[in-house]
Amino acid sequence: MSKHLIIGLPMLLLLGCADTSDRYRDTHQLELPPELPIEHTHAQPAVAPDDLQPKAAKTSPLENLMDFKDDGEKPLLTLKTRPDRAWEMVVVALKISNIEVLDKNREENRIQVRFDPDTGGREPRVLDVFFNDDYAEAEYTISLKEDITGMAVNAVLGKPDKLEYGEDGSAHLLRLLHKTIDEKIIHREQNKPEEE
Repeated sequence: MSKHLIIGLPMLLLLGCADTSDRYRDTHQLELPPELPIEHTHAQPAVAPDDLQPKAAKTSPLENLMDFKDDGEKPLLTLKTRPDRAWEMVVVALKISNIEVLDKNREENRIQVRFDPDTGGREPRVLDVFFNDDYAEAEYTISLKEDITGMAVNAVLGKPDKLEYGEDGSAHLLRLLHKTIDEKIIHREQNKPEEE
């Protein structure tokens, strides 16, 4: 009897400690690796002769991972990477920018957020209410769509009829995502203060 207790109690303890839940699958709290390898899924253009010249400043190995075009009205943001990596970059950029995420749908590549273009994701200050209140806080839907150059990121106003001012801040949201991905993800090593 005591032999069964000696063997049985540790076995019960081990079985009790075994947790098969998916608690380790949430990777949002994890830090990004120091450098992400570039994996191109699309054909890359040939290197131009200008690119063969040595550059004076240190550049990021992720330099060509993003394409951004802004005509002043509707910016176009394209992430030249795999769909899963582009998804994670957008989610991390939203978190870094303190933009409230309301819903994420990975199967449809859609993220619903609440965003106020006047504050740009930061906490509103007292003076913002009086001097910088051009836009109302609204819900936006960010969608990622695969195209020939990579993953196109688009932002659309969720409920335009419920806005007080009728102003669409989706262009501001895309510009903020571009700036955050560029400065905090792609060029984060260069933006660190120099250590002596």
